[in-house]
Amino acid sequence: MRSSSNLLNWLLAISLLIYPIAVNAKLDSGKVHLSGVKSESTLVKFAISSSSTAKIDVNFTSYGMYENEQELRLRIYIDDDWKKYKKLTLCSEKIRLAQRAIPIIFDYKGSMPDDRRGKRGKSVEMYTARVQHEIMNPPNLRRSVKKDRRRYFYFVVDDCSLERFQHDAQIPDMLYDLSILNGRPKGTGKLHWEHLPADEDTVGYLLVLTIISSGLLTMLLFYRLARSVGGEVHVAIGKLSLSCDIYLSCELLF
Repeated sequence: MRSSSNLLNWLLAISLLIYPIAVNAKLDSGKVHLSGVKSESTLVKFAISSSSTAKIDVNFTSYGMYENEQELRLRIYIDDDWKKYKKLTLCSEKIRLAQRAIPIIFDYKGSMPDDRRGKRGKSVEMYTARVQHEIMNPPNLRRSVKKDRRRYFYFVVDDCSLERFQHDAQIPDMLYDLSILNGRPKGTGKLHWEHLPADEDTVGYLLVLTIISSGLLTMLLFYRLARSVGGEVHVAIGKLSLSCDIYLSCELLF
């Protein structure tokens, strides 16, 4: 009877390993300050699985009014064009390679305390903008793509008008918070959304192997310790060690 109870306890603990866990998107944040010399800024690159879709969600906060946002854009590039993009000098030349150009339009949020270093205690007019978009891989191109494969996408904020007018004094600091979800196609035809980019596909398998190996080593350690003192290992100790392994591995994975 006791062995059956212990077996059931172990099965319940192991089921935690294979139970689906909700995950959040890949998160990134930073600061952007455009100028006539630097009229574009790369936010992040992200690998999207072949025959798949990704979702991007970016929140911008502007410390002061962005007075002329007519050419302010979030542009999306693919790795097929990125080497050529890096070789070009002018913003007006680079944007011809973009797959998508999404306007960034700010809304006024009011006067708020300035939390930037060296400016705390002052007030600043705050503006916010949000950009949401779905990205297809392979992209729906105006020109052909070599093949359907895992592909890197680059997300860039730019304002090409700065090259022409040099109105740097009117450009405020912008902070951004960005999240991306990679949609992986499943046999049912639905997409499974997860935070891992396609270039980290093998990480999950490595962590599962780590869970199994570390759990077995921990059980062996307790067994040898109990034998050395002439006792036996209580099942609760074994379950606790396995639960810790599961928790730590899930923290690393998600």
